[in-house]
Amino acid sequence: MPRRTHKKSRNGCFECKRRHMKCDEKKPICSNCISSQRYCEFVEAAPIAKTSYSASGETAPAPSAVPSPASQLNKSLEDDPVSMLHMELLYHTSSETLKSVYGPATLSTLPFQEILKYGLAAPYLMNELLALGALHLSVVRKEQCAFYRHHSSHLQNYALSSFNKLSPHITEENCVPIFLFAGMLGLHMLCETLVFRDDDFESFLDRFVQYNKLHHGVQTVVNEGRWQILQQSTLRPFLEIGEELPPLESSLSFVCNGLFDRIKALGLDEFTTRKYEQAVQALQSVQTVIERENSRDNSIFALIAWPVLVPFEYIELLSKKKEEALVILAYYGALVATHKDHWVCCDGGKYMVDSICQYLGLQWEDWLQWPRKALTETTLVQG
Repeated sequence: MPRRTHKKSRNGCFECKRRHMKCDEKKPICSNCISSQRYCEFVEAAPIAKTSYSASGETAPAPSAVPSPASQLNKSLEDDPVSMLHMELLYHTSSETLKSVYGPATLSTLPFQEILKYGLAAPYLMNELLALGALHLSVVRKEQCAFYRHHSSHLQNYALSSFNKLSPHITEENCVPIFLFAGMLGLHMLCETLVFRDDDFESFLDRFVQYNKLHHGVQTVVNEGRWQILQQSTLRPFLEIGEELPPLESSLSFVCNGLFDRIKALGLDEFTTRKYEQAVQALQSVQTVIERENSRDNSIFALIAWPVLVPFEYIELLSKKKEEALVILAYYGALVATHKDHWVCCDGGKYMVDSICQYLGLQWEDWLQWPRKALTETTLVQG
């Protein structure tokens, strides 16, 4: 596909012109608008040079840009010290993003005002809140995908940098914001990995492993915290979501048991076999939650929980592209595919199953029959 070039603008972007600043005319966002976090719109608004990212990661011509509330509000006040983009993100996060993730029932017991109160005292949480809202907008507003995703990454990087500077010791004051941060970070990174993926499967796998390791690290900090404090806080409804997960020692279904039987038959060493067993047990816990009709609203958190439930050694085996580890990941991909209509997942589950089947080849076809079949079904029926 021929590369499209932007017509050079003599006047720069609208914001630089309005603020009487010299614009470097970098597309899609000039340096001044990046530093001031303003909506960057070029005067010659010719749509032929614009591209947008689809949920599958492919580039496609974008329609004429529709000015967002941020762009309209930016034009209303000369050199307004308030970042109207952040106001837009805050509003969208409270009115749309969190409801799409947590559901109205959970948010009725922990209103956004409570989450905001914790965020105002913890910059890492506030920045991740805004980053999650920007990521949501980058998926649902495809014509402005690059703009919102850029700011989402910027805000998340700041959140992680701020969080990493903290003492890992959990106190009564920081345990709640850290718990909220861990959950939102997991959502953010899962979406980034599944939706905005590279076409190359090995690159995708490297990103998935990186996501798992980072999420593991943050979750370790949370797990070492004071759970009694959390259980007595307003976070109780969020903790109940995690309590829906069955114990890892629960009996395996026909599907998961059959998968583990195949792994045991390989004759691997006892330590590796045990780590694979724990990964399959985590798979069973997630599958059980997804199949419960009354837990559908919260089952997205079961998908986020699986990478944390699996042992870290399994992630290492996955990073080495061990065939058995990839098969387990394909089963997880089939569970992700049940949420293909959710903005966090889109077609990421199908991509995982299809890519792993192609990567492993015909010799592993029998192992992958269930994930392939599951993609064609609207629901997964436990055996």
